[in-house]
Amino acid sequence: MSGQKRMWPDWPDSAWEPVPPKAARLSPEPGPSWRTDPCAILTDLGKLCDHSPQQLLPFLLDHDYQLEQVVESPALSPARVYTLLRALKVAVERAGEPEQVQPVLALALRPAFVLRSLLGFIAELESFQHQDGQISQEVMEDTVAALHHLLMASPEQTKTLLCYPVDLLFATVQRLQSRGFQFTWIIQKRLHDTKSLVDSAFPRCSAPLASPAWREDFHAIPIFPTPEEIFVDPGQKLKRNLPVGKYTSDAAYLDTHFRLLREDFVRPLRAGISAHFSLQNVFGGTGKQRGALRLYRNVQLVKVGTSPTGAMYMARFQAPQGSTHASSKRLLSGSLTCLISSDCGQVLFGTVVGGNRPQLLKGAVWLDIKANHSDLLTRHLGKTNFIMVESPAFFESYRHVLEGLQELDPARVPFQSYVVQCRTPIAPPAHFGEDVTFDLSVLHPTGRADKEPMGDTSEGHVTAVDLTAVRPCDSYMWSPETFPHLDESQILAIRMALTREFVLIQGPPGTGKTFIGLQIVEILLRNQSQWWKDQRPFLVVCYTNHALDQFMEGILQFQPSGVVRIGGRSRSDKVAACSLRNLRQKQLPALLGAAEKHQYGWMRKALQKQKESIAYRTAVLELLRRGILTDTELAAEIRDDNLECSWRAGRFDMCDWLKIYPVAQEEKPSQAQGRGRKAGAEEELWPCHRDERALDDEDDLDPSEWRRSTVEEKFAYILPAEGSSSHQGMRKCLEEGDIMTNEDVANVRDVWELRLRDRWCLYRRWMLAYERELKETLVEKLKEYEKKAAQLAELTFQEDLWVLKESRVIGMTTTGAAKYRKLLQKIQPHTVIVEEAAEILEAHVLTCLTPACKHLILIGDHQQLRPKPADYTLEKKYFLGLSLFERMINNQIPYVQLLYQHRMRPEISQLLVPLFYKQLKDHDAVAEYEQIKGVESSVFFIQHTAAESHSADSESYSNRFEAAFLVSLSRYLLEQGYHESQVTILTPYHGQVLKIRTLMRSRDMGDVAVHAVDDFQGEENDIVLLSLVRSNREGRIGFLQDKNRLCVALSRARKGFYCIGNLAGIAAGSNSKLWKDILCLLKRKKLTGEGLTLVCQNHPDTKTVVKESSDFSKIPDGGCTLQCQIRLECGHPCTRRCHPYDRDHSLYVCQFQCSKLCELNHRCPRKCKEPCEPCSVEVEKVIPKCGHLQTVPCHMPADHWLCQEPCKQLLECKHPCTRRCGEACSTCRCKEMIDITLPCSHVMRTECYKQKMPLICLETCNQKLECGHHCKGNCYECVQGRLHVHCRNKCTRVLLCSHQCQESCFENCPPCKRKCPNQCRHSRCDKPCGEICFPCIQPCSWKCRHYRCTQLCSETCNRPRCSEPCQKSLKCSHPCAGLCGEPCPPKCLMCHRDELAEIFFGAEDEPDARFVVLEDCRHILEVRGLDRWMDGEPDNAQAQHVQLKVCPKCATPIQHNTRYNNVIKAIQQKIKEIKLKIQGNREELEAGKQQLLLRLNSDRDLVAWAGMERSILNTVSRQSLLDLENTLNFFASLSRLKQQAKKCTAARERNLKRKIEAVEHWLGRNRHAFTAQQLRECRDEIKRISYLGNIFERLSGYENKQVSLSTEAVALANEAIGVLQRQDPFTQSREESLQRVLEKIDEWLPAAGLQLSEAERVMVTEAMQFGRGHWYRCPQGHLYTIGECGRPMQQSSCPECGATIGGQNHALTRDNVADDQILEPASAQEREPRLQDSILALPSSSDQPWSPTCCPPSPHPQLDSPPPRPPSPHPQPDSPPPRPPSPHPQPDSPPPRPPHPQPDSPMPASLANPTPTQRPPPAGLANPLPAVRHRRPRTQARGRAKQEPYSLRHRRETAANAPPAESAGSGD
Repeated sequence: MSGQKRMWPDWPDSAWEPVPPKAARLSPEPGPSWRTDPCAILTDLGKLCDHSPQQLLPFLLDHDYQLEQVVESPALSPARVYTLLRALKVAVERAGEPEQVQPVLALALRPAFVLRSLLGFIAELESFQHQDGQISQEVMEDTVAALHHLLMASPEQTKTLLCYPVDLLFATVQRLQSRGFQFTWIIQKRLHDTKSLVDSAFPRCSAPLASPAWREDFHAIPIFPTPEEIFVDPGQKLKRNLPVGKYTSDAAYLDTHFRLLREDFVRPLRAGISAHFSLQNVFGGTGKQRGALRLYRNVQLVKVGTSPTGAMYMARFQAPQGSTHASSKRLLSGSLTCLISSDCGQVLFGTVVGGNRPQLLKGAVWLDIKANHSDLLTRHLGKTNFIMVESPAFFESYRHVLEGLQELDPARVPFQSYVVQCRTPIAPPAHFGEDVTFDLSVLHPTGRADKEPMGDTSEGHVTAVDLTAVRPCDSYMWSPETFPHLDESQILAIRMALTREFVLIQGPPGTGKTFIGLQIVEILLRNQSQWWKDQRPFLVVCYTNHALDQFMEGILQFQPSGVVRIGGRSRSDKVAACSLRNLRQKQLPALLGAAEKHQYGWMRKALQKQKESIAYRTAVLELLRRGILTDTELAAEIRDDNLECSWRAGRFDMCDWLKIYPVAQEEKPSQAQGRGRKAGAEEELWPCHRDERALDDEDDLDPSEWRRSTVEEKFAYILPAEGSSSHQGMRKCLEEGDIMTNEDVANVRDVWELRLRDRWCLYRRWMLAYERELKETLVEKLKEYEKKAAQLAELTFQEDLWVLKESRVIGMTTTGAAKYRKLLQKIQPHTVIVEEAAEILEAHVLTCLTPACKHLILIGDHQQLRPKPADYTLEKKYFLGLSLFERMINNQIPYVQLLYQHRMRPEISQLLVPLFYKQLKDHDAVAEYEQIKGVESSVFFIQHTAAESHSADSESYSNRFEAAFLVSLSRYLLEQGYHESQVTILTPYHGQVLKIRTLMRSRDMGDVAVHAVDDFQGEENDIVLLSLVRSNREGRIGFLQDKNRLCVALSRARKGFYCIGNLAGIAAGSNSKLWKDILCLLKRKKLTGEGLTLVCQNHPDTKTVVKESSDFSKIPDGGCTLQCQIRLECGHPCTRRCHPYDRDHSLYVCQFQCSKLCELNHRCPRKCKEPCEPCSVEVEKVIPKCGHLQTVPCHMPADHWLCQEPCKQLLECKHPCTRRCGEACSTCRCKEMIDITLPCSHVMRTECYKQKMPLICLETCNQKLECGHHCKGNCYECVQGRLHVHCRNKCTRVLLCSHQCQESCFENCPPCKRKCPNQCRHSRCDKPCGEICFPCIQPCSWKCRHYRCTQLCSETCNRPRCSEPCQKSLKCSHPCAGLCGEPCPPKCLMCHRDELAEIFFGAEDEPDARFVVLEDCRHILEVRGLDRWMDGEPDNAQAQHVQLKVCPKCATPIQHNTRYNNVIKAIQQKIKEIKLKIQGNREELEAGKQQLLLRLNSDRDLVAWAGMERSILNTVSRQSLLDLENTLNFFASLSRLKQQAKKCTAARERNLKRKIEAVEHWLGRNRHAFTAQQLRECRDEIKRISYLGNIFERLSGYENKQVSLSTEAVALANEAIGVLQRQDPFTQSREESLQRVLEKIDEWLPAAGLQLSEAERVMVTEAMQFGRGHWYRCPQGHLYTIGECGRPMQQSSCPECGATIGGQNHALTRDNVADDQILEPASAQEREPRLQDSILALPSSSDQPWSPTCCPPSPHPQLDSPPPRPPSPHPQPDSPPPRPPSPHPQPDSPPPRPPHPQPDSPMPASLANPTPTQRPPPAGLANPLPAVRHRRPRTQARGRAKQEPYSLRHRRETAANAPPAESAGSGD
């Protein structure tokens, strides 16, 4: 029903046929000035309507003569008539007073104009059409508005003149609608309003608009409203609810209540919308007040989501301003909303889902919209602007009840004879039986008496009555004598509940309705087994959650189990514990079998996958309007337009094509580097083919995948969410603009030649196609989700049914009972108990009942609050507010009224009798209440005349005078000693509630309860304060004339009741005599007045009258103005004014000075009430111990005082004591500085007292390590030079990845931790550089006009390099200097000739030279020379090390260049193989970890450093695992040595443990990888301790046996101990000499068992030293390295296959493969040694790492020199030509320059070390110690050497007449 604005051209008077529209308005035809042609004035009218509507009315009044001529013109065209009507409409709407516009309207009401021109215009309305064939909506709207204004201005002309155009217009619209023309709902509504004005003037009306609510069968009426009945009142004839009398049939009964209830929530919405969209004019047609209608503007559906029941849509709107929105009950979950499109063509209905408050405050809400998903997604999502209207009625409480009424069978209405036919008498419950008896022992006060004593007045003795089997017919048993704690009415109510199937119990305020209900439930539960075999649960129904919680808490006291509360809004912890949700979680595991559990889990998982899939698509859809999709994402759209070839011929991505150049800091890494999809999940989610464009099926969707592959990766660029001015242009291009048509696309030859505007048109076409396809898949996903959600709901229904069938009592609200009616129909409870029945709509009670119900008990009071319909007319005129409870009493259905109230004091209850209740009596207990403290009367009404105020937003009333008075009175009552929980403030209006609560919080009294009267029914409190609010001159009293509401307000207080209001005004304005009677009663009992009299509790004669809030300031402390003057315990008087609280002054602090004296008559300086402290006055006393005279506090005894004179004693060290005289010298630490010689022979200067402490030597070690650097550890850290710390110099070697190592100096550099530089056009690697990259599996993008690669991106390309010249032109219009398919160099052969022709390779100045730009460094090089550079010299037999090729000019690694793809990929493949060797596979690492963890946890004596288990679990390489294995070996050896130390004497044990702990501390500090030197030193140190432990153990054994030792044996032992306790390292030569001494000791001191020379042997596995070498392959393909310079100098055998490896004189053996030739995989299968080999079979210390070496050791290389410049292409004239290098060293020449050192990376231990099963390397080739690095040449920089260009080297070789060989600068 959408319409568009348009403007029509001139229509000639002779033939006015419409032409294609060109503008937005109808304008009159041009012509001569209106001075010569009267009709020409219409041109000016059209212009004024468009541009100056405020000047239109004065213009019409000034030109009334010309206007009269126009109106009388006999041949006005329809265009002129429309212009005149439009001008009239605008003039009326702009007029301020009716008199201003009446002269103009009088001209338009000429019969000639109305009956000729206007009727002709209406008859020709069909000619006002758009190109789409629809009538102009604006023309229709203006025409209807003009006729409506004419009717309102001249109602007397309706019958004689205006009825004809209105009838004709109405008939024309109906005819056009029948032919398919559409009109907006607003036009239809206003047309019906106009027709209603005409119909009202005639006795008979036309047929109303057809509406679904008119259908005869109410079962066919939809629950949700329809646009027809929302915009147009259908005028249906509703039937009244019958207050008295029976219904004609059961169907009529259900029909009446269904239609009334449905109209109750539809009518307020219709009235509000009608008031909002009504036409406004000065004649009174402004529409009704909107009431509680809530309107939200600028609403858009922005995204789709999922709820547990189905799909939902987020509506974003302009958030209401102010704090009232946050505190009001707007958009609660379940509220009904109506979405009206801005053109009023679309109307949607939805319910609020969730009701998220924080989200709501930001202007967003989730809606469950009842419409087709396809329409919502394709037509409205992100496109249509709506006005959202919220229904004032809470739809959730209507929806389920209406559905329940439709499901009721008219032939099986429960209790039909009573509720429909109103018959009596009432039958007994059918399921009880005739001879049923009841166990009534629960009615005994103790609850357990089997026999109740019964008095006998005639005989004077007591007889016992059996209460376990009482028959209802035994009248003598049902008496107060049997049940003394119950009155007659309560006993009668219980008896009726047990003897009738339809029970009504009325309970006035305070009579104990809830108590009686609980007693009845307990009796029925106790006796249930007598008549009930299946024991179906009872159903307890309440109107509110609060009342239900109270009733359920009472049930739980006598029925702690088997109670279920349905609904999730319980505020009671006890009741919440038995909620259905909690019981489902507790009981289902025991009730469900394995199959049911599996099915439930599978369904929840499937639903979760669907939910995540929908969320992913929604996120993509949300970003489409502020993001640029990548060309990969739009591949299908590009292919559909047959532009794929044209697009792929381009060289840039989508941002480049659209000329979008984002600022660097705004672009995310995923956007800047990854322009396409990721492999794996993303590729499956978004395939390129059109027929497969769908996010993958849920069975394959891994939620973690779509989280990792973020939505942003589908976009080349995304605009920031916070739009700035710099992005407005791009945002506009994305959101609006033209779209390229099919014809335009067919004419596109090259997308890169299009203008920018055309590119955007084409992009929008692709984006819309992409969006359309995405929405189609989203619709399918939503359907699948809703299907699975329904299946899960059905399964949950069955689970709930299992739980409920095991219960005995079910509690729910009326709305919950309607919502879960299917559960109730399955359970079929026989007994239903309804609390608050008089406050519940009759339809709500009906839906709680099932056909199986046989016993209904209704408890309530129809004289208190009634049901509250949303519409006042339906409540009063149609009696919808009449409850079933009240209707049954009106129809003489028997009921019981409780007579004795136990709540209110008599002064309060007298207000209810006889005005509200005739027979209400007071129980004796209420007469014993105490008087309210501090107030003269416990009940009082304060009269005032302060005016009320009205809130337009909340449609409520408030009264600030009353609010301030009650807040002050509450404060006064709290000062009298009452607790905040004892006071409640009530008021009939919510506006007053908010005002009082605001004042309470400002005075820090937020805990005092403030409620509306309607929310406090069923509640009570000790003191109630009532604010009546209403006070106005008109005498309007609103809610106060409701007798039921007033009854509730007056009956909530127990002990005190105070009311404030304009009683005289209320009584005078009330139509009923109720308030007049109340006022007379109050005056008669002197309970009203203009002021409340307050009485001081301490001075009863002192009274204060308060008339307003400020009067309470006279008594600020709650007493009176007199002084307290009470004598305190201390004897001083209280200085405060009279205060009723704290009367015993326990909280009062006496402010007088304390009068107490100490023993020396010093006065206490503190306050009287404060505790006295010891006297602190200083006096002189003689200290007994030393005789010094000291100033001491008075309370301190002299012998307890520490003398402060300096001590004159000397310490043990002969230094003077520095403490005070009274302090002990033994605690003094001498701090004189002395020199101490440490055990390590170093001298340390320290404080004297530290010489007895173990000192740490901080002397720098400074020994030279094997790496060539000096050790920077101290003597303590290096264990006196025997165990060195790691070298702390920085390592700057270049690794395999071309990054520089940043770790400390070490043999094996750890894996590189920098960000991996590997990337392609599709994606990038986000792993650390040292880890293995995932291969890209996208199609290779290398193609040109001649060749195209068909392999995957990560595979070797199968096309040659193209050498054809590039056909493109540069910006300077000169031809490109590059090659076909390669990026164009930015330099031009013509413009930059000198730069390009500079000789480097040698062919740069040739005419056919072509150039390539290196993308990594942007250098431009000649292609043939660069090809040779990248491919390597064909005659170069020297091996190259594994490393990326570098730019010959700047040494930047070449990583991204399509021309050299195969070279780069081959090197990356070699690096990958090496990484794999270093890291090992996952299975081996996991097995090795498990072995180490098993060993660590199984050996209880093994004590390693904390966190070792975590280190094992976190290790990622074989070498790291091997280091941890060695660490465990060391700790295991030390653990055995500790056991040995325990066998020695105490002194020797301490000696050994001290040495063992030193090694343990060193291991604890050394948590990194070991160097070979550290392994050897630690092994030797443990061996030294082991020898020492053997000697100590042997000597201790002899001493323990008390065997004397010979002098020779003691001398030998001391000699050996002296050798072992030396501070220098334990060397091999020293061990050999020690062995001879130990053998002699064995001879002198023989013992069985271990010999002294058998020391602890540590199993150490050393790693292969690969960090300094280069990589090679043996004939069988096994990788190995050669250390130092990396060139072979020796031959050996492969440790894996035995083949000959290595070489001589820097030359490799022929059948070995150099690392630059490792491009093809080895022919033989390579066997990977297992990591378990080194863990399970630990090699001995003789097993050494295998690493061939060639060059002598040298110091650490220096890396400070800058990179060398390439040799000059032109030799100097006076310099000799350079000598070409020889491939073989000459006898008289030094060896060739070593190549670039190998980058360092860890090597797996299983490859680095030969296992026990492998052959050790031959002597002379194996290196037992770590390989020593060779010094790098000083010409290197950052570890990267430059190779001499081939052409330059070739010229020099030719000039020297020498064979080509590697130059000195190319070895690296």
